[in-house]
Amino acid sequence: MRNFAKPTFLADSVWAVKLDALVRLGIRAIILDLDNTIVDWNQSWLRPQVREWVSAAQERGLGLCLVSNALRSGRVRQIASQLGALVVLRAGKPFPGGFRRALEALGANARSTCAIGDQVFTDVVGANWSGITSILVEPLSPRESPHTRLIRLIERPLRRRWMRQGVKTAAGLTDPMAARK
Repeated sequence: MRNFAKPTFLADSVWAVKLDALVRLGIRAIILDLDNTIVDWNQSWLRPQVREWVSAAQERGLGLCLVSNALRSGRVRQIASQLGALVVLRAGKPFPGGFRRALEALGANARSTCAIGDQVFTDVVGANWSGITSILVEPLSPRESPHTRLIRLIERPLRRRWMRQGVKTAAGLTDPMAARK
């Protein structure tokens, strides 16, 4: 039986994910979580590393779509616009509907798409459930909603186990030298 909670890959940050490695894996589209994946929780400013990584993804012809459960659609749309990315709002992650809408918007299929997010039980489970390659990143900020802080208590031992299992360096997908700052 497939473990829907186990990510395909682990990475320290979105900008540590090697885009050329994704392309070699046949990835043509990327679904991105918003809070604590590409922006700090509940913020709108973009780190320079995120802007550079997104620009490099677009230079490689990779389609990008933000998929967020966030209720404030204005903030999500503003960030998507800054990045030149498509957006799926009120996605209902981990249920596959939001992921399917993103695939449709991107004109992609599950086999040629990966999803990157910071939460196991929304981003990873939803991607895996949808047949999409999943990449779990470390949260950008310690600030998060109260319910997410509780869920992290379950996630932490899982993350440690997966790191011991060597999930992190699979296929040379991540750059261990990429700075988190």
